[in-house]
Amino acid sequence: MSLLQRSTTLLLVLLALCSHTVFAHTYLSAVYLDNSLLGQGDCVRPHPSTAFDYPIPLVNQADMTCGWLPSAANAANRKCPIAAGSTIGIQWHHNSNSASDDILDATHKGPVMVYLAKSETGSGSVWFKIYEDGYVNGAWGVDRLIANKGRVDVTIPSDIAPGNYLLRGEVIALHNAYDLNGVQPYVGCVELTISGSGSATPATVAFPGAYSPSDPGLLFNIYNSFTSYVIPGPAVYKSGSGSSSGSNHGSAAATSAPTTAPTTRPTTAPSTSPTTSPTSSPSTSPSGESLKIQVNGGSNVWWFAVAVSGGSENTVKVELADSGSVSNYYIMSPTSYGFYFSQSVQLTLPISLRFTSASGKQIVLEKYITSFFETSIKDTERNYGTVSNPTSAPTTKSTNAPTAYPTYAPTSAPTSAPPANNNGDKITFQQHSGSSNWWFAVSVSGIGASEISRVELKDSNEVSEFASLESTNWGFYTLPTTGFPLVAPVTLRVTTTSGTQATATFSSVSGNSQVQTTL
Repeated sequence: MSLLQRSTTLLLVLLALCSHTVFAHTYLSAVYLDNSLLGQGDCVRPHPSTAFDYPIPLVNQADMTCGWLPSAANAANRKCPIAAGSTIGIQWHHNSNSASDDILDATHKGPVMVYLAKSETGSGSVWFKIYEDGYVNGAWGVDRLIANKGRVDVTIPSDIAPGNYLLRGEVIALHNAYDLNGVQPYVGCVELTISGSGSATPATVAFPGAYSPSDPGLLFNIYNSFTSYVIPGPAVYKSGSGSSSGSNHGSAAATSAPTTAPTTRPTTAPSTSPTTSPTSSPSTSPSGESLKIQVNGGSNVWWFAVAVSGGSENTVKVELADSGSVSNYYIMSPTSYGFYFSQSVQLTLPISLRFTSASGKQIVLEKYITSFFETSIKDTERNYGTVSNPTSAPTTKSTNAPTAYPTYAPTSAPTSAPPANNNGDKITFQQHSGSSNWWFAVSVSGIGASEISRVELKDSNEVSEFASLESTNWGFYTLPTTGFPLVAPVTLRVTTTSGTQATATFSSVSGNSQVQTTL
């Protein structure tokens, strides 16, 4: 096994052990009426894109009402008509509303729930639960959701009053829930017009408000031995009862969530998380001191990461805005060493950052990052306890939603294309302008794409043997970092389908340079 392979294997193990690893997520994509699947988004509150299939970071923030873009201004295209007492199906997906989609990573164990609200906005105490599936016979609601290809069928209570309703689907992933605020709720809403002659008024709760981060169903260790689980929220409302009733509530005893991390974690590593670690770790800071930020040494216009320490409260969310297309604050993804941004847009300096604590307090640093090379620890001299803060987490999201699920590599072509080559025996390697020692990409000209069997790379450090680069859908070959930066000079090797090979060497791993070689 090469050093590159050994490094990659070790990294995947370490990522699998991270308490905040990002796996495949999910979103409410479609509705079944009369057992027929409607088109994606029909009657469903709009979702910015499948790239926003992220969990809600805090259970006490406004996004818990109906997920991303929760306001009434973002209404569905129409309200689906359905009679009280009838069955409706909702469909969950990860990437697309197709039968082959993977729904949700199997490590994301937890319950599945459905609520109704006789409301246009979902604001206030208007929600009552009509369905829940928790931990039964050794399996979770999520297990059954995946087995059923993302479909959940629920019955509309027959005795509720007619009118316009919101149906709120919720999936709760508990794989990180052994930490406070480690739980991952996924929420989506469907707009309905329910017909009937009922007049029941079930007891209601509010979102946010129905859940607390320390609820036994939200602070829970699935890796320890347990025999039962208390599903969050109220009990299920049953038609004709005039009240709510359900299982796994009240006297059900669940194992208390410990404060220590589990010794066993999922073994499936994420495919889209960045794999760089900071070149040096931020120093620890006692509670009460100012927040400290360190920019990851591999940051560039395509990928940006920070580590956060200090502060009077635990930082649970970091958002980013730049001076270009990311004009509104965008939630950075959590990872084992901090928070990262990786989308199909280039960042423009300076960058602003917004930090949210576990209680919803905020620190905003406008135009704070002026260079991607500011890798020394930056003391903000700001503290959650010394600034004026809102009582809930922010609800503003970027209006520049990505068009595809986030990937580590850039999705744009080089700033200049390789020159045309008609010699037939010359091959040109064009280095991508965003290349660095953490991410390297090239295009190849002088040979048809169908003639290329593979492109490989080795450097002057850990990648001592040629390792294959990954082919992208936009024609480049990339080498995601293995945890060790590339060291120049870097040698590329192309192998044709006939077995012929050619090599070329770049003296630098940054810039927009070209190297030619003879096949």
